[in-house]
Amino acid sequence: MVRGWRRSVALLVAAATHFGGEALAVQVPAPVPSLPAPAPAPTPAPAPAPDDAAKPVWYTQFGAQVLAKVDAVVVGKVVEVTGLRGTDVVRVEIVAWKHGARPKGLRGDVTEVTLLAAPGDYFVGTEQLLFLALFEKGPRYNAFNRVARSDPDWDAKLGCLDKNLALLALEKPEERRREARKLLYDDLASTVHWTRWHAYHELSWVRENVPTLVTREDRDDLRRAANASDDAKLKELVLKLLQEWER
Repeated sequence: MVRGWRRSVALLVAAATHFGGEALAVQVPAPVPSLPAPAPAPTPAPAPAPDDAAKPVWYTQFGAQVLAKVDAVVVGKVVEVTGLRGTDVVRVEIVAWKHGARPKGLRGDVTEVTLLAAPGDYFVGTEQLLFLALFEKGPRYNAFNRVARSDPDWDAKLGCLDKNLALLALEKPEERRREARKLLYDDLASTVHWTRWHAYHELSWVRENVPTLVTREDRDDLRRAANASDDAKLKELVLKLLQEWER
């Protein structure tokens, strides 16, 4: 009885020391050798970082390989180009801020952005659709990609951007999946040459990266759309792709 009481006192004193009490010359008996110490509990997997958790799931090549890699997308007009040690500093007046967080200036949203570009890439007075990545965390940008207003497929490419931004705005993944499938079908049946061929490249990317997005019923619909196309080369390639998908 006395022995058990002494052991209890030793354990209580040791606990008091652990939580900030004075160090006391009290020894807690060592574990019995024949009884191994319990194995440490497994370390739980770390929770995903907030930035990773917030990243959208992309169901289009345009989203995964363009929008996911840029900080902003704007339509802008080049108002000044200044050469500086082998680099052009390009000042762009914003016509429309299409995507990304818009920086704030002293008087509200900024109305211009500044790019660093290779000499001769930009000319004053031209209008551009710019896909921008921050240069060393800003405030200047580099152009990840761009489309000039003079491009004959300007309207189709701007429409492609708007459709992908509409997909991104959908909060529920199942809604985004459904609309991505519809976009494939609608664009493949488009009367616009660039849009049809863009849909073919998107379909090829989906097959390699998210093949479960397109169901067997979807492939049947896409096959009917391809067969109805007047574009013989496109029809051939789409039907071949869908046939390979079934293997």
